[in-house]
Amino acid sequence: MTVIAVVSTSGGAGRTTVCSALAVLLARRSRQVFAIELDAQNILGAYLGLETLAPRGLVHALLDSSDWHAESFRNEDGVMFVPYGALDADQIGASESAFAALPDWLAGALADIERRPGAAVLIDTARYPSQQAEQALRAADLVLCVTTPEPAGCVSLGAAVDQLRRPGRAFQIVVNQLHPTHETHRDVLALLRARVGDGAILPQRLHRDAALPDAFARGGWVFDTAPDAQISHDLHGLARWLDGWLSGRGRTD
Repeated sequence: MTVIAVVSTSGGAGRTTVCSALAVLLARRSRQVFAIELDAQNILGAYLGLETLAPRGLVHALLDSSDWHAESFRNEDGVMFVPYGALDADQIGASESAFAALPDWLAGALADIERRPGAAVLIDTARYPSQQAEQALRAADLVLCVTTPEPAGCVSLGAAVDQLRRPGRAFQIVVNQLHPTHETHRDVLALLRARVGDGAILPQRLHRDAALPDAFARGGWVFDTAPDAQISHDLHGLARWLDGWLSGRGRTD
């Protein structure tokens, strides 16, 4: 089983979109896929097919010392997923304390997943730095950092990149919402390359495309409702890269 932490250092980077789309596309490539939400926004379930936001989820298993499997769902593509769950103000404080006190809780929870060779766990984390993101980073084999080519996002990523790169973990940056003719985007990417190195930024970039929000508004996946859209090709390309990375890792484990 390979654990992939999908992280970001700024809001609006599209982390949940990328995580949920990759989960579905990997499942359609016949992989066993688990999607875990570690973000109090609690919206991953809506992306993966729930009609309402889940009242309970992974965080309640932490708070109640209960079985997190009871909070899981399976969508029509075969993705097994666990929402974060809804919290009130008191529970938010208690969960932060619990995550801090049990830094390896997630790694232990993932260890009892029944899986077959080649299985992938994608973790949609709260924005880094956070206790939730730290849990995911400790458990991860691969860290996928999603960023937009905007100054604020790249500055925050540049400041955090040394903390996001962990010994023994692969690290790659996914550029999302790219407008290739936008001069600022080109300049920001050049600065990011200078900070992190060319090899850390995946060539599979995700372009800004109105077809994506249109698809979500209709309750579908853009690669189904608009298969010829640029973003559909982009997401398939990213999933193809990740599928190949997973297969290569399986040959070397």
